[in-house]
Amino acid sequence: MKRVLLVGGSPEYVGAVYLAGVSALRSGADSVIVMAPERVAWAINTLSPDLMTRKLRGAYLTLAHEAAIKRQLATADVLVLGNGAGVRSTTFALMRKLMRWPGPKVIDADALKALRKGAVDNAILTPNEGEWERLARMNSVPELLSRDIVIVKKGVPTEILSRTKTYRQPRTNAGLAKAGAGDVLAGLCAGSLARGASLWDAAREATATGNTIADLLAKKKKGYYFLASDLAEELRKNRCLSAAKR
Repeated sequence: MKRVLLVGGSPEYVGAVYLAGVSALRSGADSVIVMAPERVAWAINTLSPDLMTRKLRGAYLTLAHEAAIKRQLATADVLVLGNGAGVRSTTFALMRKLMRWPGPKVIDADALKALRKGAVDNAILTPNEGEWERLARMNSVPELLSRDIVIVKKGVPTEILSRTKTYRQPRTNAGLAKAGAGDVLAGLCAGSLARGASLWDAAREATATGNTIADLLAKKKKGYYFLASDLAEELRKNRCLSAAKR
């Protein structure tokens, strides 16, 4: 059984961890555990019976939760970090500690904002335009790419960067700029990693799958009128998991 552990969530951003979690389940993970502040975790339980939760005391993630999360990491195969976590300093400190876990990781959203001096390895980083600017300012991108790191630079077009190769998506669906679409992408990356894909192949497959589903939805709705939750639901209906060219 391949297990994904997702650490994130805050009172302001409950949906982010839900979208990432269900997308990971629907793209290859056998189980997903969400570790989140207790009220966030209860809310996730009402949204999906398929996501397991571990409820952490308090309204926000802090360093006080580090020991409990690390105990859960002992059972995890993939870590997804940062979705909806918030930008409090103690949350950032926790994100930096967890990024040191040696297993395969997807670093997204607020965890990307916490990253300093390239202190992460064995990971897919998924910055949007604003997060890319901050990532480049607080870290050396060439140094990151010199190690076991793949960066999915979200945008139109989306680009994938690694130490040995780069890829520019021929046509990225503009609807993927919608809020929450990046959380779906993080989950897709985690699901592919859980099935045993390399960092590069997981990033390629996830971006291709997300784009294929966005194209289907744009055709159905005659425009970019779909939501991130529509992407996750369409993933359930369509097995688009082999779209990426190796």
